[in-house]
Amino acid sequence: MKKRVLIFICLLIAAALCMQGCISTLLSYVQTERRGPAMWIVEDKDGHRCYLFATSHIGQNDSLFPLPDVIEDAYSYCSSVAFEYNFTLDSAHAAPVYEDGTTIKDHIAENVYNAAVAKIKDHERDYDGRYDNCTAAVWYSVLENIAMEQSGFSSNYGTEAYIMNKAKADGKTVRELEGAEYLEELESFVTDKVYESFIISILNNRNYSSYTSYDTVYKNGNLTSLTYSVNSMMNAQYQDAALSAGMQTYYEKFYKERNRKIADEVMKYLSDGERVFVCVECSHIVGTDGVAANLQSGGYKVIRK
Repeated sequence: MKKRVLIFICLLIAAALCMQGCISTLLSYVQTERRGPAMWIVEDKDGHRCYLFATSHIGQNDSLFPLPDVIEDAYSYCSSVAFEYNFTLDSAHAAPVYEDGTTIKDHIAENVYNAAVAKIKDHERDYDGRYDNCTAAVWYSVLENIAMEQSGFSSNYGTEAYIMNKAKADGKTVRELEGAEYLEELESFVTDKVYESFIISILNNRNYSSYTSYDTVYKNGNLTSLTYSVNSMMNAQYQDAALSAGMQTYYEKFYKERNRKIADEVMKYLSDGERVFVCVECSHIVGTDGVAANLQSGGYKVIRK
């Protein structure tokens, strides 16, 4: 199973988690007249240029390809391509399990466990308890993959996979902005309460509206609603105090910290005068703490193309 390490959690749950304390002021770079997947030019004071392309990890078919000329031309201009991590290098590894003698039943509510098992049975027609010793992260991943398959979406049709395959075929250098090991390390900061909420959001998304809504937003290139949802995570409060605390840590680690790290890598490319086509899932580019905002605050020109 390909390790996704929560890369696009917010795309599936932002609308479902009933966030509060939303930020209404949206950054100006979100607006655009061109329809289609979003892309930005990033320039330093010396005129060095990189491109920041908003990718999607999933899609329903190949109707989006080839991408608009402005994106394909920017890709051709660059000598290398950078991704959050090079998923083609992932090696098979055993799913993480609880080492303290507990099972998933000790980490999520009984009704959530029962609903999750019912979902697995609906998909596989049986369940023999083979995931019971696995961590909540594994359960989230299993349910996410089932939901994707049943909704007709696949990572094979995401723009990330399209650019990755294109870069491999063209012999371009493929760089990693973070790497799988770093992302797996961040996963340790996600609490059981947060994972449980993610699992609930998938189970409640019975008609897969979150996938469809995100796909529409992505293809249209109007990221206002996505920006609003990402910003809403900053100060979101829930009735469960443990969930509120866990979500704050999740936001700090998986958005603020990751986005700063990605922005720093882009700055290094520019300082070295390298032309890099930087591919980052779009929810990490927009928002008050997004990659674009980090680059802007660092004095770089960030222009929606």
